[in-house]
Amino acid sequence: MKKLISVALLAGVLAGNTMAQTMEMNKKTAREAYEALIKYDSDKFLSYLADDAIDYAQGPKPVLGKAAIAANLNDFFRAFPGYTLTVEGIAADGNKVYVQNTFKGTQKAMLAGMIPATGKTVIWSDVDILEFDQNGKLRAHWANNSNAVLDQLGYHAFNNPNTQIVLAAYEQFGKGNVAGILAQCTPDVVFDVTDRVFLPNGMVYKGATEVPNFFRTLAEKVTFTKFDPYRFLADGDDVAVYINGEYKDNKTGKLLKANILHQFKVMNGKITWFKGNTDMPKEITMATK
Repeated sequence: MKKLISVALLAGVLAGNTMAQTMEMNKKTAREAYEALIKYDSDKFLSYLADDAIDYAQGPKPVLGKAAIAANLNDFFRAFPGYTLTVEGIAADGNKVYVQNTFKGTQKAMLAGMIPATGKTVIWSDVDILEFDQNGKLRAHWANNSNAVLDQLGYHAFNNPNTQIVLAAYEQFGKGNVAGILAQCTPDVVFDVTDRVFLPNGMVYKGATEVPNFFRTLAEKVTFTKFDPYRFLADGDDVAVYINGEYKDNKTGKLLKANILHQFKVMNGKITWFKGNTDMPKEITMATK
């Protein structure tokens, strides 16, 4: 019996030592990964990630896979050239490592393809949570203060899940995929198009059977050459989007530009209502370009 107890105690000690060693190795890896970011070496940083890593801190939806994380990371650092990153502390518990850090940078370029350079300086203090797999690779990342950057830039609406639904619909619009747009809507969605520019008499389209008629009519009348949503406002179920639009009048061949306002109501992850308004368009000439 004593021998069995001794063996059990020894196994417990060895397991404890192994876990302690793993935690130290994970801390070392985390430290090296952040040192790579401090030195602007994103390739080295990415070498510490598992291929199927997930980042839960880059937006309302998780970013899946090393390739997608790399694209988002490089986009972020291009927007904040010359940033500084300071690590204040590192701790480990089980297979997780906690990194207290502060990022400081000035946005000098487009961010996420949607947020123009603001020239604003952000100071982002956070505690990152890193989860490691059994091979010592970083497989998941969370942040406690992930909204800080967009809040300080004045673009908090991008953190609203409803904004992401609207963005997904715009992505499908850019592809000319009406079915993809409808996939973001409820079956009884209402498109209130009282827009006198595109539809002189206005029209309300109800449901998945009528809404495609709006896009068909729109395509007959105009061909967009620029559709640039540049400002999002989101509160509750409502999302408003300001858009710079340029298009060709298919009847006259004239190139026109206009400011467009879209309003959406999004409930339970689906668009239930849409309304579009367009300012009086101006012809694009050499003088107005």
